[in-house]
Amino acid sequence: MRIFIAIPLFAALTCSHIVGAVADDRDVRLMTQNVYFGSYFPALLAAHTPAEIAAGITAGYQEILASRPAERAAALAHTIARERPDIVDLQEAVIVRTGTPGPAATNVVVDQLQSLLGELNKMQPPLGYETVAIIPDQDVEAASTLGFAVRFTVRDVILVRTGAGSDLKVSNLQVQHYWPSPSLPTTIPIVIPRGWASIDVTARGTTFRFVTTHLHVPQLGQLAQVKELIAAAFNTDLPVIAAGDFNANADNPADPSYATYQMLLNAQLVDAWKQAHPSDLGFTCCQAANLLNPESTLSGRIDLVLFRGPFLASDVRVVGDQQVDRTPSGLWPSDHAGVVATLRR
Repeated sequence: MRIFIAIPLFAALTCSHIVGAVADDRDVRLMTQNVYFGSYFPALLAAHTPAEIAAGITAGYQEILASRPAERAAALAHTIARERPDIVDLQEAVIVRTGTPGPAATNVVVDQLQSLLGELNKMQPPLGYETVAIIPDQDVEAASTLGFAVRFTVRDVILVRTGAGSDLKVSNLQVQHYWPSPSLPTTIPIVIPRGWASIDVTARGTTFRFVTTHLHVPQLGQLAQVKELIAAAFNTDLPVIAAGDFNANADNPADPSYATYQMLLNAQLVDAWKQAHPSDLGFTCCQAANLLNPESTLSGRIDLVLFRGPFLASDVRVVGDQQVDRTPSGLWPSDHAGVVATLRR
């Protein structure tokens, strides 16, 4: 059985809501970014007893706070302001809440999506982006050692740029989880659903489907997920643009995840980076878990922009991987670099 998620907040999109504009009659500019919630949760994943679980929740909570999510959101906002993408897809946008153990925690401590939107709206003039799709990922709550429970809610998101005089129209929102949702092999079961979202976009007379996803690693069913993605999200006569964290090493045929990348190419998708930079590496993952490594440690290209149809990758770049991109506290903006692509129709 498949899970189809209808989000009432975005129901108006089915009426071709006007939400943004492209910079040129022939261009669509996109940005994909795994924003990183700030912890790999090693202590929690290794926990075996209730006391160890509580200590692992505490450690993850403190690691996320130490990663300064609001400061990193400000850095990402400056990148978006510089690049001016029409569509932005984000992975791992977390909400961290605390509260009394028992009922659901409700005190919001971190909301990466709202921090980013707030920073964009602070700019002069404000850079308006509208949230048009949210894919719910894992949602975990447990007691910590700090006297309160902590809840981690992770989401993937599509944003579309707004603006006066815009003519970018969005319709036919779809949000769907892959089935089944795997669980981590931990003492407490942690279900980690993943899924995809798509919107149909019309820009100055041309309509295409935009798809985003965050695939699991191969050992958690990646190949089954990409098969489902191709059969469902790409099942359209429209041109398709897909972007996200595919967790598939696009440059190493010896990596088990390369089969996923090859399957995407076999579905007639073109890798925008490869078209624009046939001999350049374009690494996007990963920095250290605490984001404090002095030199970049990016060594794999797993964040991709792909397309099918009458597009040409006229400009594709990696962003957030230079020393100048670091936050005032010396943090990398994320453990991933982002990818910005201009596709010409």
